[in-house]
Amino acid sequence: MFKNKKGAALLQVLLVTVILAGMATMLLRASLSRSTAARKTRRSVSAQLLINSCMAEVNTLWSVKSPETFARDMSQCIMYCNSTNVTSSCSSANSVRSHTCNITVNGADYEVVAEFTQTSPTSADGRKCELNYTVKSDYDTL
Repeated sequence: MFKNKKGAALLQVLLVTVILAGMATMLLRASLSRSTAARKTRRSVSAQLLINSCMAEVNTLWSVKSPETFARDMSQCIMYCNSTNVTSSCSSANSVRSHTCNITVNGADYEVVAEFTQTSPTSADGRKCELNYTVKSDYDTL
């Protein structure tokens, strides 16, 4: 059938090479997307665990306050006041709106910031302020 046997053999080798390269590409693409999804899931779970740990620290900070102090601070959307007067409003110079949690996990240090933000003037569901948590550390180590 083919008079040039070297050319036919070369064509067969090239055809098999293209088929194998296509299969390898599909396998690599599938494994890469799977490992990327697993990495994103691990990062989001790790970040949520860090935020939960900081949440527990903030709740402990609030649990030692008297009811009057807690009510005053929540009405002004602040973490705490550096003033000793618990009955009056806290001046902006003494008010602290954020709390930084330093968390060590497996020898790596992470920083999570809990910060109050005021809604303007009140959100649709009646909230006056929101508490947002942000992981400030190197995201690649999560």
